[in-house]
Amino acid sequence: MIRWIQDRKWLSLTYLSLFGVLFLGGIDLMSQGYVALLSSSLFSLAILALYKQPWLSVALLVIAPGLAIYLGLSPLAGVVSALAALFILAMMANPLFARVTFGVNVVAGTTLAGLLIYSGSPAVQSFGIALLDDSARLFALAISGLAIVGLNATAFLGGRYLITRHLHVGTPFDRAIATDLQSQLALELAEQTERFEIARDINELIIQKVSAVISQAEGGLYAAKADINSSIRTLERIGQSARAAHTELRRLFDMLNRKHTVTAAPPRIKNLEDLVVAYREFGYSVSMSHEGVPFRINSGAELAVYRIVVDALENVKQHCPVGTDVSIAFSWVDEGLQVLVKDNGVEVSRRADLNLSVEESGYTADDDLRALIEPIKGASITAMRERAALYGGSIEATQVPGVGFTLSAIFPRLKTLAASGQRIH
Repeated sequence: MIRWIQDRKWLSLTYLSLFGVLFLGGIDLMSQGYVALLSSSLFSLAILALYKQPWLSVALLVIAPGLAIYLGLSPLAGVVSALAALFILAMMANPLFARVTFGVNVVAGTTLAGLLIYSGSPAVQSFGIALLDDSARLFALAISGLAIVGLNATAFLGGRYLITRHLHVGTPFDRAIATDLQSQLALELAEQTERFEIARDINELIIQKVSAVISQAEGGLYAAKADINSSIRTLERIGQSARAAHTELRRLFDMLNRKHTVTAAPPRIKNLEDLVVAYREFGYSVSMSHEGVPFRINSGAELAVYRIVVDALENVKQHCPVGTDVSIAFSWVDEGLQVLVKDNGVEVSRRADLNLSVEESGYTADDDLRALIEPIKGASITAMRERAALYGGSIEATQVPGVGFTLSAIFPRLKTLAASGQRIH
């Protein structure tokens, strides 16, 4: 509702005002005649003025019950617009306007209730209430005042609660987006951290090669004085060392000039639980399980596994409809790990297109043929294979005919490679 009012502004308030005039004003019209539309219309205009002229809205909320008192009306339905105006002001406007409106509604409502009670209005008698003496009228006025304060307090606090929750907590969908964004930022930092470590190694190598160039140059200078022919061999060695240093410098330059932003700490496999919850909020039925005894691996290996699963989930979000079932299964063995990511996106999409029941699949022989002859390709699959190869792993993506896709990441020697920090280059 908050987003609807914020996004449409005048349009949303116009709809609410028309609802107040046509529905709430219509109730008063049927019970009290056409003159009752005057006060109901003022209440509705108060809602319409909320966006640009909140003070005008407050003034109308004072005039409307005053007009009702003057004409001897009892706009029982129309006053709901006053509560709606207070609710929207508490959400959208400066809190000062909401507090003023709260006080105006309480004072005006209590005054109107008091006049109806002490004047013996037919509106009171229509509820079957007989006020025979002053003590009964005073009691009725106290009860009415408490009810008016309670209703307005509910509208005020409800509006403040919704805007506070909207700004500082967010909806489950907002939190899912934030979790997804956080996972992407964590990946960027982890990759940048890896890049810095590689840059440090390359920098040390460059220093060694430049030092060798300096040593060879100094040695060549002394050798040239004794034997001019030896200077040629020295220059050749210097040229080779300089070219090697230049190559490493080029690698360092290319790597450091990639556009990545340093953000948060590197993610771990256990952080996938938060991502699973986020994808459930997106509308996907995601589950994750572990078989076997997990073993400790270094942060680089965890990052590679984490990124493979994230990329697989991104593929699901891009290519599968909402409602797709996704399972993430980790199988830990003595030395290795297998990660299976399965979805039934094809089945869900086929049922939606053909309006099939759960028992029917819409599976045809063409699905078998495509699964056999059409390889699964793409930039994300290539990136997964490169990440898996860093730790001796492999990626296999297959299509299950009529069901969906299965991604298998196998690391046969992950425990040995990741524990010692080794990589396959």
